[in-house]
This record gives sequence, structure tokens and C-alpha cells, in this order.
Amino acid sequence: MKTESFETICEDGVKLKGILFIPDTPKAVIQFNCGTATKKEIYLSFLTYLAENDFLCCLWDYRGSGDSSSGNLKTCEFTFSDYGVKDMPAIKNFLNKEFPDLPFMIVGHSAGGQQIGFMKNLDNVKGMINFAVSAGYYHNMPFSYRMKAYFYFYIFAPISVLMTGYVKAKTFGLMENLPKNVVCEWGNWLEKKDYFFDPKFYGKTVPVGHFKNYTFPIHLYWTVDDTISSEKNTESYWQHIKSKKEISFTKLVPLELGLKKIDHFGFFKRNMKDKLWENVVSKLNSFL
Repeated sequence: MKTESFETICEDGVKLKGILFIPDTPKAVIQFNCGTATKKEIYLSFLTYLAENDFLCCLWDYRGSGDSSSGNLKTCEFTFSDYGVKDMPAIKNFLNKEFPDLPFMIVGHSAGGQQIGFMKNLDNVKGMINFAVSAGYYHNMPFSYRMKAYFYFYIFAPISVLMTGYVKAKTFGLMENLPKNVVCEWGNWLEKKDYFFDPKFYGKTVPVGHFKNYTFPIHLYWTVDDTISSEKNTESYWQHIKSKKEISFTKLVPLELGLKKIDHFGFFKRNMKDKLWENVVSKLNSFL
């Protein structure tokens, strides 16, 4: 296996950067979409494992974040829905062009799975796997975490925007830095039980997309101790999703796996190799 850096350009001229994990004999391409403002390094072990099982994986950063954070965040007008409407399609176009003869799959974590339906180029997708993909309604989060979310969106973010013009969170260990409009739109969705499917947004400020007419099998992994993708938030999101193929779910209980917690990011820790990752590879192989 080898790794290669790459860059590609969206239709609106924004440049995206990422890493390719290329096996010696790849049997499929996987577009991996990260969670919002998440350092992509937390996914390296997981994607290396998939590549060792002959899946060519693409790990990349959204516009205005990580290695794709070019220009001045203070003046950019990027929105949260740009991730699904503009960035994800651009990555897929790049992969289709570079590896036209390989079957194509998508794996998404959190927002990386939420917004896949906004993509306009899903025609050749063999299957999709999601981790912790749900609505993010505040009131369906545990109280202690809800207070942290309130602090981030209603206190820290507005003050940071006032002082710097963007949400300067990286310095304080509160995720990656983000443009102000990304955090604003994200926060607005979190106020609604149905997230961006709420009538205030759906078909108005965001496109209808393909959420109700997917044509490929979908599998979701979720855990009972997730502070964001709680059971209620998971149900709120997936009631809006339909596919011509099977939509299936795996519920994870940390204690049953001999773990103290998994939460929102634990799916990708190395201790999950024997507990989860082998099952993920089996699911991916079933799409073929």
C-alpha cells in the first residue's frame, strides 16, 4: 500500500486537498467523508485498515477546514451545506476520473453521512456505510453535553466571530477553525428536531436532494452512548431516508464489546479493529 496527496477543484473554484490510500490491487474506491471540523488524522488507522483489505480510500478536508483551508476565513462565505452540495460531488468527480474502472462506495461519519443526499452525482454508487449519522437536535442530547453545545454555538462562536471574523476554535481545542456561515447554518439546523429536513430549510435553503430516492444499499453503525447521535436523534434523521435497496442498522453497546465507551468518535480507534472493523469490511464486500 502507498499514500498520495492530491488536490482537486470544485465547480465554484474552491480547492480541496486530501490523501489517497492505494492498495497494490484495489477492488473498489471509497470516498470517506469526515465529521464537521474533525481532524482527519483520527481516521488514519481505520482507513489504513480498509486499504490493507484492498479498498482504495480517499480522506479529505472540507472547504475552509484542515488542509483545504486556503484564503481568509474572515472573508469567505462558505456555508455548511456547501459540504454536500459542492465539496462531496467534487471529490467523487475526481475519484471517478482517476479510477474509472473500480466500483465506487461512500463511507461517512456524522455530517459526512448526513449530507450525502445533497450530492447530484450518485449514479454509480455500489453502497454506503455511515457512522453516527443522525439529526443533532439539542434536546435529544444528554444535559451535560447540551450545555457544551449551547456554550459553543451561543457564547463562544458569536464572541469569536466578533473578535476575529470566524470561529477560531482550534486554539482552544474546540475542533478545527470554521467560517462563520458554516457554524451559523449548522447551529440553525441543530435547533430543529428534524434538522435540515425541517420545512424551514428543506427545499428552501437546502436542496431536496436524493435522501428519499437512494438507489443503493445503506448501513448505519450507531452506539447507545453517543452524546450527539442519540437514539432519538438517530430515529429523527433516518425516518426521512429511503432507498430502493436495503437500509440496515447495527446498534453498538460498549459494555457488550468490553469497552467503557465509544461515543461519537470511538468507532475509529485502533481497539475497534477486532470488535468492529472486520464487520465493516464484510459489509463493504457485500456491496460488491
